Amino acid sequence: MNNEAQHIHYPVEQLLQEQGEYLPLEFLLREGRLAYADYEAWRNGELDTLDEALFGDRQHIKQQLLQAADYLQRRGWQAETITYHAWRNDRARTLRFSQNDALDSCFHQRYRKPQDQPQLDMFTDAPATNRVSDIIRALVNRDAAEARRQLEGLYDAAPDHVRLGELERLVEAAESLDTPVGDIAAELRLLEESLTPLAENLLGKDSRNLLVPLWRRLGNALHGRAYHAARPMLHVSYTATQAMDWDDARHAVEQVPHWQSDAVLLQRHAHACDQLHRRCDALLSWFTLCWQFPQQSNALEASTDAELRQQWDAFLGLEPELPTPTFPAWLLLTRPGLCKILTGRRHDTANCPASYRTLHRLQGNTAAQADDNIALRARLKQQEPALFQHYLSRQRQA
Repeated sequence: MNNEAQHIHYPVEQLLQEQGEYLPLEFLLREGRLAYADYEAWRNGELDTLDEALFGDRQHIKQQLLQAADYLQRRGWQAETITYHAWRNDRARTLRFSQNDALDSCFHQRYRKPQDQPQLDMFTDAPATNRVSDIIRALVNRDAAEARRQLEGLYDAAPDHVRLGELERLVEAAESLDTPVGDIAAELRLLEESLTPLAENLLGKDSRNLLVPLWRRLGNALHGRAYHAARPMLHVSYTATQAMDWDDARHAVEQVPHWQSDAVLLQRHAHACDQLHRRCDALLSWFTLCWQFPQQSNALEASTDAELRQQWDAFLGLEPELPTPTFPAWLLLTRPGLCKILTGRRHDTANCPASYRTLHRLQGNTAAQADDNIALRARLKQQEPALFQHYLSRQRQA
């Protein structure tokens, strides 16, 4: 098995552990190959095929999906064909992922363990089971009118149903999308504390089909509202993040004066840029977080940049140990190519530790600049002795 095929195992196993099944759609979203907004456009009939909206080389992505399917088949997991229908207009229309038949077929496969059966809930064997399933299906398919119709039928068939109140709240939420937001703070609490956990419990991972429009509705109400560090969630950068509207989230952060001095905004910016494949911008926000808010640097563990997470894990295990603010400098040691990529970007500000500046110059210098390098090494040794030891170690290995 080649290395490329082995690299697919980790993200696939993550999905299996978290969701109990594997769906190519979830893989593409998780790996940042697909923006949720583009998925919505596809479901709304605005794209003929979804693969035209993927980030990265489509041939490489096709290979990844095929390798994931092969891996699961060799493990004995069972494939089940699934279909996606349009959300608007012709709801019966089946959507294609790709004009390539092999890729299209691969995308429409769900994998589960052979012994896995859908978990029976407390209402599964009741007479109203089909009604409940139809309500959930309508909510997932963004059909509020059908969800209401099925809910009224459930009221008639089983007025004492254990899930009736919960389903009523979700249907009301779906119906509220075209109504103005009243009390923004109250609706935020309702969405976070009640609707989100309820939707996730009843709709599973498909809960985002209901929740994302609700977050956008709240974001529209917050449009133009200034950011206040005391209430960081009452800002478009937060609602856009929850809605997976990454470019809107990035833009909203960058509109806040002195946003690089706020730990919450730095994290939102880094996450958004990770998703948008703006690696330099993401790295610089992560770097600034390490420099200014080292106590919150564990947020790096949530980065979607797998290589960055691996480097962070390696950094935490170093001997001699290095303080968190030196992580960006240490990263330049392990990935010297970053020096050229980052040159001239906003890291040339007062936020940079002196040791980072020194190491950045050292890594960018050539062997012909021997005198300058000697002076810089002496300076690095004085500024950060432990980091200097790691620098020498890397030089010996080179």
